[in-house]
Amino acid sequence: MSEAAGATRFVVAPDSKPAFTRYSRLHHDVVRRRTVILAPERAYELDPIGLAVLGLLDGVASVADIAARLAKDYAAPVDVIMKDVVKLLQGLADKRLLRDGPDPFAPPPLSAAASSYAPFDGGPAGLLAELTHRCPLQCPYCSNPLDLERANTELSAAEWGEAFRQAASIGALQLHLSGGEPTIRRDLEEILAYAVEAGLYTNLVTSAVLLTRERLERLAEIGLDHVQVSIQDVDPASADRISAYEGGVEKKRAVAQWTRELGLGLTINAPMHRQNLDRLPQIIDFAVEVGAQRLEVAHIQYYAWAQVNRAALIPTKEKFLETVEIVDAAKKRLLGVLNFDFVIHDHYASRPKACTGGWGRSIIAVTPSGKALPCHAAQTLPGLAFDNVRERPLGDIWRNGEAFNAYRGVSWMKEPCRTCDRREIDYGGCRCQAFAMTGDATATDPACGLSPHHEDFAALGERESRQPAPPFVYRRLGGAERRGAAATALEGQSA
Repeated sequence: MSEAAGATRFVVAPDSKPAFTRYSRLHHDVVRRRTVILAPERAYELDPIGLAVLGLLDGVASVADIAARLAKDYAAPVDVIMKDVVKLLQGLADKRLLRDGPDPFAPPPLSAAASSYAPFDGGPAGLLAELTHRCPLQCPYCSNPLDLERANTELSAAEWGEAFRQAASIGALQLHLSGGEPTIRRDLEEILAYAVEAGLYTNLVTSAVLLTRERLERLAEIGLDHVQVSIQDVDPASADRISAYEGGVEKKRAVAQWTRELGLGLTINAPMHRQNLDRLPQIIDFAVEVGAQRLEVAHIQYYAWAQVNRAALIPTKEKFLETVEIVDAAKKRLLGVLNFDFVIHDHYASRPKACTGGWGRSIIAVTPSGKALPCHAAQTLPGLAFDNVRERPLGDIWRNGEAFNAYRGVSWMKEPCRTCDRREIDYGGCRCQAFAMTGDATATDPACGLSPHHEDFAALGERESRQPAPPFVYRRLGGAERRGAAATALEGQSA
């Protein structure tokens, strides 16, 4: 299978010589005492049989060779082994994690420090590192807080390095280098080197408009694994208007192509709203054209800047349902070519999502100044005290921090969540959304059909989506315009 743009499905056959791609690999998770596959924003746990198969992949041995060896080792019929091996490998190939033949690029070896972490039970799976709130774009749905942190408060590269080491030592596998725009940091290479030394799988979450090929090459040489490129639209005029930045589409296309040429993983992230939904088919085509392995079709969740701009962004229910049909059809058509993460629209849902896998269960977010959050929007909730990684060890914050324990588990829940049979599936949904709609962070997420606020929540979406879209309030530091718009939006939240 070619790794160039327009790749076709890798169909695993007996003569195939499968190998992991540059951006996926087997990893010994010493903290949890297990072996996993690390891939873009994912970790797949393996059973002993899966490990036995995947441990033989080198891009030289054929599937027939692997099946024959396993048949001998397990004293089993080779045809039965062959069927099971092909099924396993095809599933991974369809996730774009395998290629036919060895990859010319090699991932960084695990450092001695990363191999020596002690066991730690119940730790996080990932760390979201908001390196800065500075950004050349001004997207009106940005998830950064309304009170953006200044450059003079940002953690140094060395401080980030210590945070990475501590996160990895308590179980974090995935690191999301985000912002703002992380490539604004002139010391990004130094920050990335600390992450690689800590043994973390590195995801660069970027608007891409500031990247040069030379810098991306340096990041790849240090050990960057995966690049997530955000797009506002594929229509240049619309993209420029949404982001308040000119010329972004072609630059994003170029960076996506450089990413694939360097063997890195590539995800296209497309936040969806009423002003770009009609071009979802073209956005899917764009992701295929640039050779992305994954496309995130993510309907906006309305907090922070998106809450201020809700009336300008929220789609009708009919338009949302059209996106469901478009994505379902594309999944079938592009099997093995493009994988989809589809985040549905909450106002038209009947069940809530488990926010970040459940509060304080899988993710730590760290702001530019070092505040540790159980959810990247947690600062929208009043009354929570957030510890700083400059002042308290991350493991202690994770286990004992007030904010992390505020809505962890199920003991905080009210009815109907407290006795719901889904309480340990969705963990009550999104606390920030519950507070934004009801003024009570312990309320049932209004996206849930069992919430007493559900009908009002859905009606709010229908009402605003059918009115003319007002002008955007752009994401930027300071400004009375923003403050006034934020106050108006908050006052009208439950109207």
